[in-house]
Amino acid sequence: MRLESPQTVQIDETWTPQRCAELLNALQPGQELTFYAADHASVSDPGAYLRVQRRDHQTFLRKAANHGWSSLWTRAKEADLADELHRNRAHQRHGVEITAFLQIATEGKQ
Repeated sequence: MRLESPQTVQIDETWTPQRCAELLNALQPGQELTFYAADHASVSDPGAYLRVQRRDHQTFLRKAANHGWSSLWTRAKEADLADELHRNRAHQRHGVEITAFLQIATEGKQ
């Protein structure tokens, strides 16, 4: 998936776990996926906005944030990310966004 500009992918309740995994697998190193996780624990508003960066062909970093807080960048397994996206597929009213990342995530940093 080559990216010239931000791309929005419409997903909904019909997406299977396999299709969510395929979307993550299609990310290239240097790309970031952003989506809303309604079931994510939050200290402020419900849910969290997740940013997922693919660092190389085997490494994903994940960060959660909402009003007034954000987590550190942590490694995440592709299968766990696909599961999280699948559980929250009905909450992507405006789709998920894929961009080239401008800020390179560093594991353990905000």
